Amino acid sequence: MKYRTKNYITLILSISISILFCLGIGYYQTKKIILDELRSEVISVAADAAITLDKSDILKLQQTHNDNSIEYKQIQQQLRQIRDVNRRSDIYVKFIYLLNPLQDRQNSQYEYLVDAEETGSKDYSPIGQIAEEASTVKLKEHLNEIYSPEEFITDAWGTWLTAYAPVYSKNGKYLATVGVNLYANHVIARMHKLIDYGLISFSFTLAITILFGWFLSKQQVSALETLHSGVKKIGAGDLTTKIDINSNDEFSYLANEINQMTIGLQQREKMQQNFARYVSKHVMDSIIKNGDDLTLTGEKRKITLLFSDIRQFTHISEQYTPEQVVRYLNEYFSAMVEIIFRNNGVLDKFIGDGMMVEFGVPLEDEEQELNAVKTALEMVQGVEELTKKWRNQGKNIPEIKIGVGIHTGLAVIGNIGSEKRSEYTAIGDTVNSASRIEQLTKELHTPILFSEKTALAIKDKMKIKFMGEQEIRGKADKIKLYTLEELN
Repeated sequence: MKYRTKNYITLILSISISILFCLGIGYYQTKKIILDELRSEVISVAADAAITLDKSDILKLQQTHNDNSIEYKQIQQQLRQIRDVNRRSDIYVKFIYLLNPLQDRQNSQYEYLVDAEETGSKDYSPIGQIAEEASTVKLKEHLNEIYSPEEFITDAWGTWLTAYAPVYSKNGKYLATVGVNLYANHVIARMHKLIDYGLISFSFTLAITILFGWFLSKQQVSALETLHSGVKKIGAGDLTTKIDINSNDEFSYLANEINQMTIGLQQREKMQQNFARYVSKHVMDSIIKNGDDLTLTGEKRKITLLFSDIRQFTHISEQYTPEQVVRYLNEYFSAMVEIIFRNNGVLDKFIGDGMMVEFGVPLEDEEQELNAVKTALEMVQGVEELTKKWRNQGKNIPEIKIGVGIHTGLAVIGNIGSEKRSEYTAIGDTVNSASRIEQLTKELHTPILFSEKTALAIKDKMKIKFMGEQEIRGKADKIKLYTLEELN
């Protein structure tokens, strides 16, 4: 058998296998993207509903257990509004309801507390009816978390993507669970169409390959060499490489796909570089290593927040031109960010002349409180060194003082914002408390203040000093504050 014939047969087999492999990967990735997007949407709907519902109405309804009560109708109306708003072409919420755990049962059952369906509908679940799906998805094991099963749920009503979000009272006590069912039959149909389109594409490409493969076999070796050379350069890290094959065949298509992949790698590398501006190299390396095991989409967890601010910055800035102010600030921030990264902190944002820093995210940090306080101490010392440096350089700038407030507690962490713009940040009472504590450094005449929760974690590692109980704006109870003994 001639080499060209063997080459031709090999070409057909290779292209056939390659196309099937690419189709398989494409189908899997497309399916994963669709499911992840829909799961994110349904989780968002459930979480928004859990926040929106009137907690006092839920408490009253749990006591009366009356579906003719005003509370029932008000909650039902709220759920219907959320349901109707989320019945769109891209997402179709079929059912939304409120579940109540039966505390006296041993089998972890839930009952329907409120169903958004119209009362006369065949799909309506009256108050007190057992929610069988809650046991199927093991909802009891995820009572205090926003939860969505990874697989479709199929029952007598159809196939669904579901999500559940706990509803908490104002004092943080669990009340009930919001359930959202996203109609998924059309999604499955779309996935089946992907298979059909893939098979059609494969058949057509195979026919073209058989028809013209004999005449194109001479060009195969040259094209493969070009592909091999380009991929080798990309593998060596040269992301500026572009593979040019103008034969308008599978090799050309593959070259284009590789070029698109290279663009994607360039964008990924740029994103990593941008993210590295907010976290230390240690954290960045861990994020890349953990990959899918790291959650950046939103979760409630314990973190330590640090807020810092330059004292009397407005007065200082009035003495200099805007260009000088920006130059001094940039040098100040560069020094502070280096300290933050050195202690595994994450720079959330700059707030004028202040900073918001998080510890314990996105990676767990057992010593987050210690790292936060060490950062504060090093920042205060760093500012003193920076002031001395400026004066040694002959810069006539007043002595800079900063205030640092630290608080440890629960906060919601994740990418927060809109589809067009979002940022990885923290929200919640812990964030507000940390900011208020920083403001109290002025009144207590100390550069560093931290809460009792932070102090308890470091009391055996650093010498601390009790600064008394102080009122925090927006909080009914006073908070115990501490500072480092070596500062005084």
